Amino acid sequence: MNSLSKCSAIVILLACITSLQAESAREKRHQQIKKRLQDTAELKYNYFAPSVHIRYHHPDNQVSYLGYYNEIRVEETVKHTYFCTIGFDVGYLGIQDHGSGHLAIFSVWDKGGGKDDSSAVDEADQTQVLYSNPVAKSSRFGGEGSGAKTMMPFAWELGKTYRFLVTLTPQEQGTIYTAWVSEVGKDWQKIAAYKTVMTKKKLQGFYSFVEDYARNGETGQQPRLAYYPRQAVQSSTGNWQRIADGSGTIADDLIQNGHSGVKENLFFSKSGAETEDYATKPKRFSIDLEQESFSLESPE
Repeated sequence: MNSLSKCSAIVILLACITSLQAESAREKRHQQIKKRLQDTAELKYNYFAPSVHIRYHHPDNQVSYLGYYNEIRVEETVKHTYFCTIGFDVGYLGIQDHGSGHLAIFSVWDKGGGKDDSSAVDEADQTQVLYSNPVAKSSRFGGEGSGAKTMMPFAWELGKTYRFLVTLTPQEQGTIYTAWVSEVGKDWQKIAAYKTVMTKKKLQGFYSFVEDYARNGETGQQPRLAYYPRQAVQSSTGNWQRIADGSGTIADDLIQNGHSGVKENLFFSKSGAETEDYATKPKRFSIDLEQESFSLESPE
């Protein structure tokens, strides 16, 4: 066997090992869920609501986008729910129905996703906090990889629409990610700005999700519902483009009562209680863009 064949064989072997590890972790998680379902069989609905997502498709895959914009209107909520409005390849931004009240939260991972033990990450690989809103609290997080997070009191209300913005600014060494939030029609509030170790030239992987993070039996008995009125992406030239196409996924698919889709020409996600099963709903969906033009004033 020549050296090229040996390298190919090693790559294939490593890929197989990684795949087996992922399958093993998924099977372990499924076994835990199955046992918990058996232990809580007396509940009317599943003991937790599944996490449901929308992946927003870039209007042009050849363009480098430096800004993501999304809006959310929450119609139904439950304590201990996270409504992520802008997820991307190294972080996410959204609002929480937290035990201590309503919050906005912005998180960005360390280099390579970090480690579950955040204290084990070399300082040189950690995401740095460049700015934190005076009323917010920035800190390190771990347990799902590691990085920096900022939690800011934000008194969002049911039925009102809020807007969110994340921008990427490449540096010679590193990348700056900045997040803002506001009620539609009101001034932006800057949540935080972070600098990561890796230099990136574009935002990737625009998504949203609704998550029941308490999973305590009570939280699964009630529904969550969020609409996402408008989404847009900003190119490196400063131009904004609306998004028309999305696709829905679900986590921990042993629990099916959750899905995303389009209703009244708006993207939405719903989960918990009597929500119709994910398996019965379309996985790809689109909205009609009545007005494709979109502009956004700079928040700074």
